[in-house]
Amino acid sequence: MLQKLFFLILFFVITCEGFMNIDQFMITNQTKNRLSLTCQYNDYNNVYNVTNCEYCVYQSFSNGSVSSINNDCIQITNTYKSISERCQGFSDKTDVGYGICSPLSYETFNISTLCICATDFCNTDIDSCQSSVQSQTQSNSLPSVLPSFLPQLETSISCMDSKISVSESLSVSYHCIMYQNESPYINLTKCNDYVINNTVLCLIFLDGDQSESIALTGDDYGFFLVEEIMSIYSEQGSNIEQYYNESSSYFYIFSNATNPTDNSTVIQQVCFCAQDNCNSNLTNCLNANRSLTVTNNGISK
Repeated sequence: MLQKLFFLILFFVITCEGFMNIDQFMITNQTKNRLSLTCQYNDYNNVYNVTNCEYCVYQSFSNGSVSSINNDCIQITNTYKSISERCQGFSDKTDVGYGICSPLSYETFNISTLCICATDFCNTDIDSCQSSVQSQTQSNSLPSVLPSFLPQLETSISCMDSKISVSESLSVSYHCIMYQNESPYINLTKCNDYVINNTVLCLIFLDGDQSESIALTGDDYGFFLVEEIMSIYSEQGSNIEQYYNESSSYFYIFSNATNPTDNSTVIQQVCFCAQDNCNSNLTNCLNANRSLTVTNNGISK
């Protein structure tokens, strides 16, 4: 994959009029004084060690005798907040904790466990994760809640949603495919219905002349936003030009990369908006006019 950042041109509204309540200085200052943990991360059965994490995550799904495990790294802000709110063992005092989670309407597992911990390599297994949380609880050293800069979207909207064909008779939302990669215990038809009824943010991704529109729910839009922000601040390369722009209605990233092998140019664009069908094309996304009111707590309607 081509690295994304080599030159950053900032068009950023550094007030609460922006799409998110944060700027480049807040991101770097927010993370520099925290733990900078090393965590395990798994991707399609490959396990890696990743650095500069705020927290480590261990998540397991079980359906009888079969189980699935997700190891992850939280960066910048707690993208697992909406999940932990459905789990026992978590509070509003800290992001760290562990417990059994209740399923969403389309999830079919018997047991789901979430553990978020805040020491190096604490997510190698559930025992290590729980031990880390218990140790910090007993020593009164639990980290404070990470600041929230993402808009907390609650209003259901309609978005264009490029479907992925899984059989001759069924095409499903990108949201459902993403969840199936982490937890195979889902009903894809019910998941499609869930996305339709719980979409809060629209996304359009353009790679050259190819485009994909995605409907994001309250459970996953934070992961997408943080991934794009991290691409701006974490990756560097002399062959890529990138800038971003935001208003109170959209968040847009432009990347222009040169492939060093053949000097070909690859242009990628990403745009988020929170208005009915604003991701039908890039122009509509950039012309979205539903303003999101964001406070220091990341709240918007």
